[in-house]
Amino acid sequence: MNKILICSIFMLIGLKVCAALFTNLSLYGDEAQYWIWSQNLDLGYFSKPPLLAWFLSFHVGIFGDSFFSLKIFPLLIYFFIFFAFYKLCLQLHISKNYSVLCSISFLLIPAASVSSFLISTDLLLLLFWILAITHLLKIRDGGAIIDFFLLGIFLGLGILAKYAAVYFLLCLLILLFSDKKILMTLKNHTAKWLLFVLVVLLVVLPNIYWNIINGWVTLSHTSDNANLQNININFYEPIKFLVAQIFMIGPILFFSFFYTSRSFCLDFENKFLLIFSLPIIIIVLIESFLVRSNANWAAPALISLFVLFFRLVVEKKHSLVIINFATNYIVAFFLFISILISANYKIFDRITGIDDFTKEILKTVGDKDIVVSDRIIFSSISFELKDRTNKVYMPYKAGETITNHFQMSSPLSQLQQTDFYLIGNQNDISYVLKENEVNLIKEFSVSFSSNKLKFYEVNFK
Repeated sequence: MNKILICSIFMLIGLKVCAALFTNLSLYGDEAQYWIWSQNLDLGYFSKPPLLAWFLSFHVGIFGDSFFSLKIFPLLIYFFIFFAFYKLCLQLHISKNYSVLCSISFLLIPAASVSSFLISTDLLLLLFWILAITHLLKIRDGGAIIDFFLLGIFLGLGILAKYAAVYFLLCLLILLFSDKKILMTLKNHTAKWLLFVLVVLLVVLPNIYWNIINGWVTLSHTSDNANLQNININFYEPIKFLVAQIFMIGPILFFSFFYTSRSFCLDFENKFLLIFSLPIIIIVLIESFLVRSNANWAAPALISLFVLFFRLVVEKKHSLVIINFATNYIVAFFLFISILISANYKIFDRITGIDDFTKEILKTVGDKDIVVSDRIIFSSISFELKDRTNKVYMPYKAGETITNHFQMSSPLSQLQQTDFYLIGNQNDISYVLKENEVNLIKEFSVSFSSNKLKFYEVNFK
């Protein structure tokens, strides 16, 4: 059975490769932003730690930065996620056959199908989170000093991938207070645990240094995302978040778990999986209740939840696991077919028409510089212009609050003296206008922006 399922996965991978090769869809703005970062390596960036940019730079150095190459990057990371997930299942004492089935089933959950076509910080977060919890389990079973060292490496890299990896420390703390065996390792191997802490600090130290010399801008951005100063209690956001989690992990498996839940027992493995999922879900759920949340903010929790659900369902109702696999396979198949044919669906609006828009404005721009007010559009246009000499700038007046990385890396200077074109709001460049002439050339209604894009020509006298 596993051989048939693996073959079906390879068929789906082939479809995904064809979709990346022949689609007319463009990179999403965040993906283009990560590509820009990979061209300008640093120890940190305004909104994210640097690991994705480092990995992407290595990938681009080998395979180039074509659309197809960049879309293959997530697929390659999921190759490593698959094997890491398999090792985790074995460490949780799941049989080899079921570990294979669990791993390939995880590759097909809707969250993974979508994620496998997107460049995101979640990719590396999931990989190093899985590796970290696997080595934590090895430590509980009497792991050697190398396991403590690797746990520090993987958690440190997880934090450099996405700051959400710090949830691991909270889950670890809860585990220490709820499991005598792991607590004994703390008492009996204190020096090894100190090594773990030291390794984590050494790995994340470069990013800490970057934040120090840049005024902790990433911390400010993260706190702005939480936005707890503007509490707006609501019940819609928590419901939306929970429904999103159900669909991300797969509704068939989710409801199958509750169908078989009478047989659920709280052995160590299930307790471990709950500890490394529920606290994260609860934290993000509370934030969604108080302010807002994004569906992927609890991404690491899906790993443990999936294995938790799978362990019970596969033992009590194996057929439901196969039904879940088939259902998720159909969803992934139609997703990749839709990408292949560049279907005119609303979910693709943000990645449709960007290249056509860029070609249209280039008819007017020539080789002059372009100033773009919006971060997402800035990123997308910068990628489309990667083989041209045009420079792209972001409006930013010195002394004002920084709201995105491009205001740090590509600010439009107040001393600007050469003509340029503006995509955005005329007020955004008021600090350089003075007596200069600004002409509105055209307004564009495009699918990838909810607002009309105004296109100006700015001439210096």
